[in-house]
Amino acid sequence: MIASLAWRNVWRNKTRSFAVILALTMGLFGALLIASMSNGMVDKWIKNAIENEISEVQIHQAQYLIMEELGLTMGEKELASVLKKNTNVRSYTSRIRTEAMAMTANNSTQVSLIGIDPEEEKKVTEVHQFMIDGQYLETKSKFKPIIISERLAEKLKVRLKSKIIFTLADKTGNMAYENFKVNGIFDTNSTMFDDRNVFVRKSDLQKILKLEDGQVHEVALRVTSPEILESTVNVLQHTFPDFKIRDWKVINPTLSMSGSMMTLFNYILVGIVLIALIFGIINTMLMVILERTKEIGMLRSLGMSKRKIAKMITLETIFLCLVGGVMGNLLALGAIEYFGSAGMHFESFKEGMEQFGMSAHIYPKLDYSFYAIITLMVVFTAVLSSIFPIIRAFKLNPALAIRD
Repeated sequence: MIASLAWRNVWRNKTRSFAVILALTMGLFGALLIASMSNGMVDKWIKNAIENEISEVQIHQAQYLIMEELGLTMGEKELASVLKKNTNVRSYTSRIRTEAMAMTANNSTQVSLIGIDPEEEKKVTEVHQFMIDGQYLETKSKFKPIIISERLAEKLKVRLKSKIIFTLADKTGNMAYENFKVNGIFDTNSTMFDDRNVFVRKSDLQKILKLEDGQVHEVALRVTSPEILESTVNVLQHTFPDFKIRDWKVINPTLSMSGSMMTLFNYILVGIVLIALIFGIINTMLMVILERTKEIGMLRSLGMSKRKIAKMITLETIFLCLVGGVMGNLLALGAIEYFGSAGMHFESFKEGMEQFGMSAHIYPKLDYSFYAIITLMVVFTAVLSSIFPIIRAFKLNPALAIRD
């Protein structure tokens, strides 16, 4: 009976109720949309970093991570024999890395020279999908091909088939000067990555650095599922105790921390919106109490206890907030599902976002569990908002209320 009475009371003044519902609906809609955009931005950032830069797991000589000496290599065949048998490993590739000075007639800059097997690399990273001019590295070519980023090409003032001279030290410490011809130009939408990394064939770089056949500095791999990432790392670390096995969360802790921080940010954002709405809800419910002073006094005179009065006011507030909360959730869900498929473009902020490795093309995303938690937060807000109106109702004297 109390619940039925509370529900009817909500719609006694439709204009006022709709105003509160609309405020709650639009407040939650805006907060949830911003939260989904933030999630989409961070997820895209992590996805790009994994697919284009660091992969999910990397293997190095333990000392190589500290000293980065060219002689601290690993046997590719030894690792391949184990990785091929591991059903959790989806794909893997081996690399040779060194620092070099890239020089042209117009400019020079320091870069990370990465020697790769083009076919293996395609299975682990997706740089080949970001080619905007020319071709990916050719496996058979008389000249030494190289692919560089569009930003680096502009900086060095080169184009396709231009030559770039690299100055680097080989394994023995002797300086070497090598010419490479630009075979392709890519753009991964990450300024930090594009400014530093260039790719050549592993076989070419191996000869220049005077490394033995089958010796590599790094092995990057992808796993079949994110859920088995940690267990895969533990198994590989046990198999290769002399090597350092790291997942992407350890390689770049900023990415992992950003995901956790973004979840916290979303709850804080919605919390701030609800706190702001509390004052409007309290004001509305106080007006309801003042308008129904005589009615509440009569109910008290007829024997309705304070507990039931409090329950009625609380339920009225909850019903009012739930209607707005559900409408806000549904409106946000529809918008997020649409933009989650179509994407949102922020071309005006593209340059600034790429400075941090983020894409200007965002796909909003929000876990369904978040909507349930938000609904609980709305109920809590309603209960909190009803406290002051209940106190005001308790102060009413039944006899005086009826007389007035």
